[in-house]
Amino acid sequence: MREFGELLRTHRIGAGLTQQQLADFAMVSVRAIRDLECGRTRSPRAETVRLLADGLRLDEESRADLQQAGGRAAGRSAVAPPAPAGPAGLIVGREAEAAALAALLSEGPGPARLVTVTGVSGVGKTRLALEVAGVLHFRHGWSVLWHPSQTVPSINDDQDTVLVTDRRPDPRLLQAHPRLRVVVTALAPVGLPGEHVFPLGPLADDDAVRLLLTHVHRVRPAFKPEPANQAALMGLVHELDGLPSALEFAAGWFMVYSPQHLLERLRSNPLDPTSAHLRDSLRRSLSTLDDDGRGLLVRMAEGEDPGHSPYVTELCVRGLVRRAGPRYEVLNLVRAAVLEPVSGPHLAGGVALTWPV
Repeated sequence: MREFGELLRTHRIGAGLTQQQLADFAMVSVRAIRDLECGRTRSPRAETVRLLADGLRLDEESRADLQQAGGRAAGRSAVAPPAPAGPAGLIVGREAEAAALAALLSEGPGPARLVTVTGVSGVGKTRLALEVAGVLHFRHGWSVLWHPSQTVPSINDDQDTVLVTDRRPDPRLLQAHPRLRVVVTALAPVGLPGEHVFPLGPLADDDAVRLLLTHVHRVRPAFKPEPANQAALMGLVHELDGLPSALEFAAGWFMVYSPQHLLERLRSNPLDPTSAHLRDSLRRSLSTLDDDGRGLLVRMAEGEDPGHSPYVTELCVRGLVRRAGPRYEVLNLVRAAVLEPVSGPHLAGGVALTWPV
């Protein structure tokens, strides 16, 4: 049997989460996760194991393996979702989107039964889905399910249920279970009948600064925004497009850089202070485009006006492009990812046709 810490670390890395992100999802301290992974703690409490399994969104088999490694008997998975990061359980800057999505799923004479939250990697689709699942569970008593990797979820038809998944759901589930709602987090719409697309854009400037400071205080608790650094903080969130994941990674650099110096580094290469995981996930967003959409994005990244191209809407739904007054603009990080030279086939001008996945 594998050691609990080794198994926990394998699941965390496989989910693409840092220890801090797992701590936020699971409501477990970073120190507790660190102690478990390095073996300082070998007998976690049953509640800790449950919270970690929920935060990792493990299927039944993986959950049972984790419980067994922790010396706990496997039990039925909890219906309550892990709470996302943020004060009072709310995602910083996403209060309006969370309320709108919860209402879309639960209110009106014909609530949406299949909602796909779309957007570029790092914009916070999963955290929004976690927030809304928590609202529906704790305020309205709904059951919450995570999509198992290879099995059909067990659904109670006597109770309103929301299924959260990052995979294309089986449409027969909605036909068979009239009280079921499905929330999909994806780079693009899944294309199923009855799908309601919920595009998630970057944070507004003030919310982005607030989130950046939340992460900065984890590494520099004494840091304070003041008139001397206010312009640099606003410049940072502009360079990072208000993307929550980018803001989180950039906050770590406050240990060695002032906001002004970090802004200078960002302006020379916006992708530089982000993680390799975010860089690759941005390229993965680009690699899902067809040739026409990719070609338009490349031309827009190089400064071309898209005019009335029908592909602009697709790029907006995917969160790669946003409206800026009467014009459309490519996100700064997306532009950097498009124009950054990488190995493989290229278009004229050195723009990569393919990105690593």
